[in-house]
Amino acid sequence: MNEYIGILVIYLIVYLLTAMPFGYWLGLAYGKDLTQLGSKSTGATNALRVLGKGQAILVLTLDIAKGFIPLFLVSNYFWEIITRDSWAFLLLTIIPLLGHSKSIYIGFKGGKSSATGFGVLLALNPIVALITIIIWITTVKLSKYSSLGSIICIPFVPLWLYLFGEPLNIIIFGVIAFVYIVLIKHATNIKRLLNGTEPKVGQTQNAGT
Repeated sequence: MNEYIGILVIYLIVYLLTAMPFGYWLGLAYGKDLTQLGSKSTGATNALRVLGKGQAILVLTLDIAKGFIPLFLVSNYFWEIITRDSWAFLLLTIIPLLGHSKSIYIGFKGGKSSATGFGVLLALNPIVALITIIIWITTVKLSKYSSLGSIICIPFVPLWLYLFGEPLNIIIFGVIAFVYIVLIKHATNIKRLLNGTEPKVGQTQNAGT
């Protein structure tokens, strides 16, 4: 019973940490509400449009960190409570995605979880994370669409995890991340890309990642 309580406490703490809307709070510091401007996302791409490059880099770094740190700490210091090959660990990998995109601090609004999901992936498998970010950067450099970078790189994550010998629960994280981040959170971006109305990086129209 104490073990289950410990797991639930870890889940709650991880959610409360990953739900911290750094982009939203930074925007308020500049007198701007990211949930009402641009794409209405609290992520780094919208922060770039509304606040500027330096602020966007800060938001990106913090959003990656809040995905990375909880998984890194549990993997290295709380593995006796939640083992890496368990289904409890799979749920732990999903909580940051939900925390970032459904933040309790701002009425369950948030970003699209690409950066936070990358932070989780970085904690799980740095090599796969490196491959993923290279594909993302290459796609964005060539297309100038941040959303397209996520849409292109994330579907390959389950394949890379499989090829690098990760257990089933970690591979399933990749599948869930693809479904949630790409098919659900980026659905409107996909539609805009198809009809040619998706803004490129740095443009101020309504869009985003």
